[in-house]
Amino acid sequence: MGQFLFEQFLSASTMQGAENELIRMGSNAIPILEALFKGEAKNDFGVPYRNFGLALRCGLETVCRLGEVAKPLEPLLVAELAAGQANAARALASLCSLDQASITALANSLDGELDLAYESAAALVHCREADNELVRSKTDESKYATSILLKVRNFVESRP
Repeated sequence: MGQFLFEQFLSASTMQGAENELIRMGSNAIPILEALFKGEAKNDFGVPYRNFGLALRCGLETVCRLGEVAKPLEPLLVAELAAGQANAARALASLCSLDQASITALANSLDGELDLAYESAAALVHCREADNELVRSKTDESKYATSILLKVRNFVESRP
């Protein structure tokens, strides 16, 4: 079943249906997504689906839509974040609570590439970890990180 869904991730015309199918599966989708993120899910030629950018992005988007159900995938999302995947920060935010490894990775991403920094700041604010000691330590040492976090906080607080 996973291979079929991952093949659907590779086409703009079928990717939404595959995401919806995984979301309908709820917690049963976790092992399928885990195989994607670990590189264990491969096509008929032995190429991991995660190597196809679209499949990886769809997997991360699916996690965003699964929300807290996807909590078991948190360590794999941290690895994607460390690899520079800004969508991984959004996926982490959808979990609504973060472990220390996630907070550390998000804090370290605050002074990274612009999209990554903004998504990381948004995840920290959303999960109420923006005042975490690790985050404060990062903002104390980086004016860029401080600026990003402040902009995101101001935006979130200004929303109705």
